[in-house]
Amino acid sequence: MVTIDTNHIRKSGLGKDVTNKFLDRLPGIQKEGCDGFITSAEFIFHQPLKHINTLCLEFFGHDLKAAVSTIVDIKNSVDINTDVDLIGMEHLDARYIKAVHYTTKANKPQLPKMIWLIDISANNQPSLDTQIEKIKTITLQCNGECFVAKSSNKRKIFWKDRANTAAIADHTNAFKINEDVVIPLDKLADYNDGIEHIKLLPL
Repeated sequence: MVTIDTNHIRKSGLGKDVTNKFLDRLPGIQKEGCDGFITSAEFIFHQPLKHINTLCLEFFGHDLKAAVSTIVDIKNSVDINTDVDLIGMEHLDARYIKAVHYTTKANKPQLPKMIWLIDISANNQPSLDTQIEKIKTITLQCNGECFVAKSSNKRKIFWKDRANTAAIADHTNAFKINEDVVIPLDKLADYNDGIEHIKLLPL
């Protein structure tokens, strides 16, 4: 049994201290809103699936609830498909879209209000193609557009805009409320609306 001095975990007047990842030789974790101590670990390695496709979903208009509803439906659709795995999902809101000088893939003059990047994988491309058609249908029903990257080079291009947001965070925090937050997916639109409201409050 290991006894840890609480001063190593919480400093008086400074709130929670998560700078020490190892506390008296006991590794600590702080990621995605979850704090804890690692007391034991088991590593399980899974063989990666052979094919990965990246999807870029662009949503226009001001109804973010429709975009979030679409993503929830897409996730549910992938979850029930035992041949396909959802392995990555990120979103960019309107401010980041503008900041990274995003060029829309849709044939529209305006920029989208929200972008979702999704990685899905399977052991065969036909399984991915079938799932992608379902995702396109769901997206179109909510007035979004879906674009697909299958080659490694094109997938990197799709993800480049997301990578550029890290560079923006290094030199400005003018519109960045938090580095990383964890909220239920179906509450994302409410969260975004709340953040926009906070930004409009007088200082």
